Amino acid sequence: MSFSELGICPEILEAIEVLGFDTPSPIQQQAIPPALEGHDIVGLSHTGSGKTLAFSIPALENIDPALRSVQVLCLAPTRELAVQICREVDKLALFLDGVSAVPIYGGASFGPQLAALQRGVQFVVGTPGRVIDLMEQGELPTENITTLILDEADEMLDMGFQEDIDRVVSLLPAERQTLFFSATMSPAIRALINRLSENPLEITIERPVLTVPTCEQSVYEVVFSSRIEVLSRLIEMGRMKRGLVFANTKRVVDDVVDGLLARGYSVDRLHGDMPQTLRERVMDSFRRGNLNVLVATDIAARGLDIDDVDIVVNFELPRDPEDYVHRIGRTARAGRKGKAVTFIGRRDFSLLGRIERFIGTRMNREKVMTASQVEEARVEALVDDILEAATKAPELPEALQDIEMPAEQLMAAMFNLLVAKGSCELQAIPEDRPSRYSKRESTEASAMPAAEKGNDWSSLKESTTLFMNGGKLIGIRPKDIAGLMYNEGGAPKGSVGDIRIFLKHSLIEVSPEIAPQVIEKLSTCSICGYEVNVREDKGKPEGDNRPAVHVRDRRSNGGESYPGRENFRREKGNRFERAERFNNRKGDRFERSDRRENKGDRYERRDRRDRDEERTPFFSRFSKKPRR
Repeated sequence: MSFSELGICPEILEAIEVLGFDTPSPIQQQAIPPALEGHDIVGLSHTGSGKTLAFSIPALENIDPALRSVQVLCLAPTRELAVQICREVDKLALFLDGVSAVPIYGGASFGPQLAALQRGVQFVVGTPGRVIDLMEQGELPTENITTLILDEADEMLDMGFQEDIDRVVSLLPAERQTLFFSATMSPAIRALINRLSENPLEITIERPVLTVPTCEQSVYEVVFSSRIEVLSRLIEMGRMKRGLVFANTKRVVDDVVDGLLARGYSVDRLHGDMPQTLRERVMDSFRRGNLNVLVATDIAARGLDIDDVDIVVNFELPRDPEDYVHRIGRTARAGRKGKAVTFIGRRDFSLLGRIERFIGTRMNREKVMTASQVEEARVEALVDDILEAATKAPELPEALQDIEMPAEQLMAAMFNLLVAKGSCELQAIPEDRPSRYSKRESTEASAMPAAEKGNDWSSLKESTTLFMNGGKLIGIRPKDIAGLMYNEGGAPKGSVGDIRIFLKHSLIEVSPEIAPQVIEKLSTCSICGYEVNVREDKGKPEGDNRPAVHVRDRRSNGGESYPGRENFRREKGNRFERAERFNNRKGDRFERSDRRENKGDRYERRDRRDRDEERTPFFSRFSKKPRR
């Protein structure tokens, strides 16, 4: 079936042809003909199924271009969706003379919106709050409205717009056509439909699989602190030429953006705390390709129309499976291929299982790419770019024609310069280490030459030990110290050896030739937010025979598994000494009890004396008696 068979006017058909649509989607095939006849419609269909055209085309058909007043009102849950619907309506009305549309939403100035209404627009798309404000002020006339559209009705009810919708409907004419479109049919939606329309025609488009088959879905098990690094590796490997990253909170969005900006990537954010003008500027920049990565909350999951997003990354799993579907629906659109990557932690497996049951698909479990894999992919991408450029410009530039040097040598030098210029320093993360539960035949550390093992913090043959007055109490980790030595201390690669972290201090082995340089630069420095000092280690104090135990050798150091073991034994000996003193005191107590028994004779003599005396009145007992 083609659009021409649906009874659409020639002007709109011409616009549809310009837009490049060939055949209508199922929701368009079933909803447009009865809507053109004037029936109320309830359309249940998933996001991205073509609902915008399904209600925009009949609404534009019913507009009278000669009447410069609002005739169609469409309510949307978010500003982004309102702007997107209005943009699609303008495209469809390209050949309809005198027909225009305007978005109405909060967070923006009243001036341009009032000017558009006073100019006389026929199609208004807005959020409920701003629409009510303009209606009550008399700036949005309602007497000529013949069509009411509710897009994403379930989302509006979830956001608490039910009272606002009822208020808007109460200000509209009773004789009108109502078009509902929603992804789900809940009891609240059913009640709303019963209040606003009579005997609507229900159209349901079911889909057995909720995700697009051309979207490859994968999962990485990554601790939260490593996710920015893994995200950077995805960008470095060329898997994210234009990507959307979703997080659950605005704070996480800001942290991700700040982390990627610090690494030199073109990235920006999108969340609800941003002014509307700034959000529109960010979206325009992302559409034009000025941004490679856009980090957003779920406010951007619905209503965004960006066809060339090649990857969607769930930095955090959404709590609602439907939100997952809306997120990954931003990629693999219009028949293109796409990829969805999800980061999970150990506590997210149950939620991941619930999402997989909801979408009916099991996601691929993948391992985090190592630094060597990233470097290899980066070099391969560079070779592909060079070969592609070579086919377009085979001639040697004039600047290089006078150089007397073999072409192979010149090309090798240029290639090495390009690799060095495009390289980005990768950070070590826990996922780089092989699991102790898995069988591994070889590791990268065993294959590296001895001079390059400084990154693995293994012992050097000749070294100088440095002392730093910071340890486990302030949360220092070996990679923090290694980063301090390499980044701020200027230590060359491979010059940092064994790192031992104690409770209040740390010992670092470095090559003797760079020790003075490191001490000079790090005599006073900051690590993990604390100010520390680095100096040459002077050894243990005299009389201290406690062994210095490596923090990673607790389970393989024999009986002395931690530095406090000897203290425990000495304390245990002190316990026995205290027990002996207690027994001695106990013996003294028995001797005192024997002495008390000798006092019994004195008590008996006192009793006989009292019996011999005459009893005296009670009050006289308190009088002072002469001492005998």
